Amino acid sequence: MEPHNKIINDVAKRILKPEGLFRFGSTRTWIEDNGYFFTMVAFESSGYTKGSYLMVGINFMWGCADDTDEYLGVDIGGREIVGRGTQFVEYRPNIKNCDSIFEQGITDFANAALLKVREYRKYRNLEYAKEMLKSIVDTTPPEQQCWELYRLALLCFFKGDYEEGREYFDKYLEHTKNSFFKTVSVTQGGVQKMQTVHIEWLETFYNHCIDTIIPQIGDPESARRMVYDKINRRRSLFSGKKSYKGMKTDIVY
Repeated sequence: MEPHNKIINDVAKRILKPEGLFRFGSTRTWIEDNGYFFTMVAFESSGYTKGSYLMVGINFMWGCADDTDEYLGVDIGGREIVGRGTQFVEYRPNIKNCDSIFEQGITDFANAALLKVREYRKYRNLEYAKEMLKSIVDTTPPEQQCWELYRLALLCFFKGDYEEGREYFDKYLEHTKNSFFKTVSVTQGGVQKMQTVHIEWLETFYNHCIDTIIPQIGDPESARRMVYDKINRRRSLFSGKKSYKGMKTDIVY
C-alpha cells in the first residue's frame, strides 16, 4: 500500500470506524448503514497528483431500475470544502515532514466528514427527510427537476404519504416525458452550433416507470410495499458481497 493511502486508511479507521462506519472493501470509501439509505465518505483521488478530495453523501437504497442497483451514486451531497477553503489535500513526498502534514490534512477531512455523517443521520426521521427533499425540489429550477421529484415521491410512498407521493410521481413522469430531447452546443469543424440530442437512458427509465412502477402504486399499501421490496432487494444484493460485510443484517422492511 502506498504511504498516502495507508495514512488515509489509518486516519479513517481511527475517526470513522468508532462511529459505526465500515470500509468499503479495500477502497478509500467508508459507509454508514442507515437502513433505507447509506451515508458514504469517500477520500477521492486525483488523476494528476497523489492526495485526496473529500466527498460525503447519501445513496437511497431504493435505487432505480434493476440494472443499476449495484451502483452507489450520490443522491444528496457531494464534494466538501473544509476549513478555509481546502478542497484537496496533496501528498508531497519531496517536502520535510510530508507524512505528518498530510496526516493532519486528512484528519481535518475525516473530522469534517464525521460532522456531515451526523447531520445526515437526521434522515432516519422520515418527516425530516421529507422536508429536506421538498426543500431540494423547491430550490431546483422547474426545468431541471428530475431525480429530485422521483426521490421525493418514493420517500412519500415509503413514509405512507400516498397522495403526495402520487402527486410528485406524476410530476416526475410529466417532466421526464418532456425531456427526452435536449438542445446542446457542439463544435464541428471549428464551428459551434446547436444540436438536438436524444437522451435514450432517460426515455428507457421512463418506460420502466410506466411498465413496472405504475402498476405497483395503485393504492397506499401497494406503493409502500413496492418501495420496501426495492430496498430489501438491494440490501440483500449488497449484504452478500464481501465489500459490504459491515452492513447491518437484521434490517428488513
